[in-house]
Amino acid sequence: MTRTGGRRPATATRLLLCAALLAPPSVLYAQDAEPPLGIDTLEATFKWRPNYVSDDMLKNADKDANNWLNYGKGYDHQRYSQLTQINRTNIKKLVPLWNLSFGVNDAQDSQVLSVNGTLYVTSSQNKVFAVEGSTGRILWKYEHPLPADIGPFLCCEAINRGVAVYKDKVYMATLDTQVVALNAWSGKEEWKVKLGDYTSGDIYTSAPLVADGKVIVGNSGGDLGGNAGRITALDPATGKKVWEQFTRPTSPDHPQAKTWGNNSWENGGASAWLTGSYEPSTKTLFWGGGNPAPDFDRHSRPGDNLYSDSTIAMNVETGEIKYHFQYTPNDAWDYSGNNEAILLDDEQGRKVWLHGDRNGHLYSIDRTNGKCNWVVPIARVNWVTSFGENCRPNVNPEKVPVKGRLVTDIAPVLDGGKEWHPATYSPKTKLIYIPFIDSSMNIELKDQKFERGKWFLRSKVLSVNPYTGGLKAFNATSGELVWTKPQSFPATSGLVSTAGGLVFSGDAEGYFSAVADDTGEEMWRFNVGTGIHGNPTTFTVNGKQVVAIVYGPGGGSLWPLAYAEFMKTHNRGGGVMLFGLPE
Repeated sequence: MTRTGGRRPATATRLLLCAALLAPPSVLYAQDAEPPLGIDTLEATFKWRPNYVSDDMLKNADKDANNWLNYGKGYDHQRYSQLTQINRTNIKKLVPLWNLSFGVNDAQDSQVLSVNGTLYVTSSQNKVFAVEGSTGRILWKYEHPLPADIGPFLCCEAINRGVAVYKDKVYMATLDTQVVALNAWSGKEEWKVKLGDYTSGDIYTSAPLVADGKVIVGNSGGDLGGNAGRITALDPATGKKVWEQFTRPTSPDHPQAKTWGNNSWENGGASAWLTGSYEPSTKTLFWGGGNPAPDFDRHSRPGDNLYSDSTIAMNVETGEIKYHFQYTPNDAWDYSGNNEAILLDDEQGRKVWLHGDRNGHLYSIDRTNGKCNWVVPIARVNWVTSFGENCRPNVNPEKVPVKGRLVTDIAPVLDGGKEWHPATYSPKTKLIYIPFIDSSMNIELKDQKFERGKWFLRSKVLSVNPYTGGLKAFNATSGELVWTKPQSFPATSGLVSTAGGLVFSGDAEGYFSAVADDTGEEMWRFNVGTGIHGNPTTFTVNGKQVVAIVYGPGGGSLWPLAYAEFMKTHNRGGGVMLFGLPE
């Protein structure tokens, strides 16, 4: 609207401006009315954008008790909720409110995001569901078509670990190397970009991270060795590539190429397959680099093999690597290093990240420079005899795989002392809670030439021994073990801790449980009817706290191979279940 006229007093101008912005257009003023405000042009538009997620919302998601907006809740990946409605006093009353079947029977490794009562969740086969939180009713569903020949290139079934939300879009990375942007309200595909070639083993399984106005994703598929691990930042409005950083060398003159002897960097893997953490104040991303390839033959790739088995600190604006910490140099056991970096300030005032690694250890690392404060075992470990300067492991030569001899009882198993399922830190108790696995493996090597699109392990024999597992709580400042809750089956879900004094977790047998955060005492459990490999999240719907769990066994864990008899009396399935207190 455009009007011209004389000047009004300042107070009257402000009042008229408020009225003009708040009133319906039809009642602002008549066509021939006296021009308001003394402004040549006054324009106001309003577009209804339900479930809009701003940069400020993502930056402060750790303080938002009502929603779950990032993969780790906050950028710090603490997976801690301030909610107290569900607590130790009433947890035994917790009941299922609704259940949604995904309609697919593969592994389910996802989790629920919540935006003001609307839930977003993925399933295997790259499906996305928008769900009404109060009823479980599907608002829309998106199904990404996958190539018919993709199966042999997948590590761990057709998994997906979740979406990212930003502004009015939902983002998913797909197994056939695409990133898809969907309208958050309708599910309509707004753009998609292709980042790689799945026939080389290059796939995407994990949730993107939106940070600094960029959609950031890391690739999977290092076990096939045919693609370089990489982290890519995209423009959220268009999908245009902003920057890309590789987690292993891509040319012989790369500064880290000398850490891959015999030019082994050419087929070295080191994919970046788990969602990273972010520190906005320093604009630093913390992202994991995975295992080198071939997985078990360290002799063929002498050197540290950087940046495999590492957490990499990167500039979010450019992708430039600031520094790194490597957990398992020259990895011979497929221990990877992708697991989450949990950012916190400990009780000594140190700015650290905590990392539970598949190599069986929990680390405290100074996040200003990448120096190690301490390292402690999570479960039984025998591949390392001690640690040297900056927590560098001294390897037990008796547990290094070789050709011509079966090396037995290597601990931990390749799934790790802790798998990829995320831990949680409670600022209330100052404890970090770890879902642990206790098992070992037997390996004998063989000769194998690299073939594009084929698994590159060099293992003649790979067998695993019986699994157990459970939960452990460690002092986040000292690494001291505070309590342990062992169980007959490995812990195969992520964790959530709450201000209600609870820690939620799931296991391979199908029990969704809550334990006391100070003692590990089991307070409640529910059998969902099939194994759990997804992650719990908690948020509010209509002002009431609820807890969601994605269920469905499978994925990268090897426990089904070790428990063939188990599957004779258990079923597979996939879906999400929401729990709350009865009215």
